[in-house]
Amino acid sequence: MSDGIFTPEALVDMAAERGLDCISVTDHDNFEGTRRAREHANAVSIKYVIGAELSTVHNGMEVHILAYNVDIDSPDLALFMERIADLRRIRNESIAESLARNGMSIDIDALSQRGFVGRPVIAREMVRLGYCKDVAEAFELYIGAGKCCYVQTERLTPEEAIRFTLRFGGIPVLAHPKQLHLDEREFEKFLRPLVSAGLSGIEANYFAHNTAERNFYNRIAKKYKLISTGGSDFHDFVHGVEIGSKSFSPGGYTRKVLGI
Repeated sequence: MSDGIFTPEALVDMAAERGLDCISVTDHDNFEGTRRAREHANAVSIKYVIGAELSTVHNGMEVHILAYNVDIDSPDLALFMERIADLRRIRNESIAESLARNGMSIDIDALSQRGFVGRPVIAREMVRLGYCKDVAEAFELYIGAGKCCYVQTERLTPEEAIRFTLRFGGIPVLAHPKQLHLDEREFEKFLRPLVSAGLSGIEANYFAHNTAERNFYNRIAKKYKLISTGGSDFHDFVHGVEIGSKSFSPGGYTRKVLGI
């Protein structure tokens, strides 16, 4: 519902076909897909964990916080998510203005009528209109971080995202720590304030982590009594790894905390 090409139901079916017993669909900054995925998972008897991936910024660095097991039926949560959606809408309009100045006309309103609009959606539209040969080129030349049409939206801090997740009964987990590009000493220094804010876990078993990185992040998780989760980051057959091609079995502590 944010930046993948498959419906939530299709993702659940793919997981079932490949023998997974528990999944979570974590769209960026919205819970609409997770509602549909949960309903379909119940229908095909797969365990399901409610989730979303919250976008935050720390000292100019993009940090993503996975919000698991949140009470998505809370009216207050809906109001909070509307605030996040407004920030993203303003960002998208600014991207469209930047693209227009560079000779590329994108109808953001039309895209929004089809559903949630993130940068990958804009990139696919740029490809459809012939401005770029593929999504990778759209990011590399125009809308990737630091490029001419990139716009940094106002974002939550990691601590705010953690407090938000806890407020609604959820379990906040630091997503794909490798993408922070911090060495071991820097990462632990970065992590401590998040643990103090209530961070519950690290996505230590992210698909792109090598063995040494998995060992390090799992060791740090154990040191700070955090759960260790895994993720495919599957958007399509180019971004992330195909569902079921890599899986992991979470430890007992992680299973207990997540209720799986």
